[in-house]
Amino acid sequence: MYLSTYLPTDAELYLMPDEDVFEYSLPHIQRMFPAFHRGWVERFHVWRAAYAQPVITPHYTRTMPSVESRVRGLYLAGMAQVFPEDRGTNYAVRDGRRAGRLVADRLTASATGSDHA
Repeated sequence: MYLSTYLPTDAELYLMPDEDVFEYSLPHIQRMFPAFHRGWVERFHVWRAAYAQPVITPHYTRTMPSVESRVRGLYLAGMAQVFPEDRGTNYAVRDGRRAGRLVADRLTASATGSDHA
């Protein structure tokens, strides 16, 4: 089961020890799954990241970083490029593959002497 909540880093829940976060979550899990029993949980992990998603501002597409950076040979594939989607592993994989194809195309063009490298 994956539970998520996105909080400021100074929020009480963000600052709680992992065990307390787990205990805090139990009533919510039980509300969603009434048959749930705490004993079913073999282990849990609490993950925190201060910067989980880029801040999308009006006209973001004007400032959104391109996959192909201004630095020759440097390509970017991250959450900043998934717009207009929200972050998600499926989008990260999709965009990582897209960036990989772009890099492969540039390498092929470079090897064949094409002017697209």
